[in-house]
Amino acid sequence: MEELREYLEDRLRENHFIQYMGLKLTHLEIGYAEMTLDIEKHHLQQNGFTHGGVTATILDVVTGIGAYTTAAKGKNVVTADLKVSYLNPSTASKILATGKVKKSGNFLMFCEGELFDIFEDGSRKLVATCSSIMCAVDIPVKVVQ
Repeated sequence: MEELREYLEDRLRENHFIQYMGLKLTHLEIGYAEMTLDIEKHHLQQNGFTHGGVTATILDVVTGIGAYTTAAKGKNVVTADLKVSYLNPSTASKILATGKVKKSGNFLMFCEGELFDIFEDGSRKLVATCSSIMCAVDIPVKVVQ
């Protein structure tokens, strides 16, 4: 598991968009991942809430990482479908996203995700949920400089 975690963290470091967003992988196990994000000004929409695109992005990434843990070695994971349901506006300075694989096959992985506001007192508020379908593919890993 440690080797897989190191591999995924390397992949996240190589992803310019993930680095720009500031997503951090905080927990990983087979079929499950957690990520956090410290909200900054560029994550906000015009009313001061975390932008829905930020919410969708972290849910896409965290369910994809969860799916990656169940894919055959040497496969890449890409998103085939993502549905996000926005339940509450995000107002906290930190968010936590969880991604869980509900069913994994050789080609498709069916996942669910949740995104929470994390407040300074430690309390949480459910902001959004998602369902995603991830695909295990033979696209070679390309390192972009």
